[in-house]
Amino acid sequence: MSEDHLTTEMTASLERLRRVSNDRQADRHDRQPTASASDAANRREEAADRRHDALDQRAEAADRRDETQAQREAVLDDRQAALDHRAHLLDRREGEN
Repeated sequence: MSEDHLTTEMTASLERLRRVSNDRQADRHDRQPTASASDAANRREEAADRRHDALDQRAEAADRRDETQAQREAVLDDRQAALDHRAHLLDRREGEN
């Protein structure tokens, strides 16, 4: 075989490899999902929904804390009223003696 023939064969072989490589790369590119404008809008809307949900959860937690605080204050008020009543009864008893 002559050098020219080998060079021609190598050149042809390299060209086939390039075509196969390019075809495979094109196939990979075709399989990759592309982000459309509607996909981007959907992602933004989902992110806004998640932020809104998080804010709702925070507001609900604050409401529960406020309710718990109100219940604690009501219990304390009831206890204070019971103590005041008891003190009044003791004062009356002492006044009778």
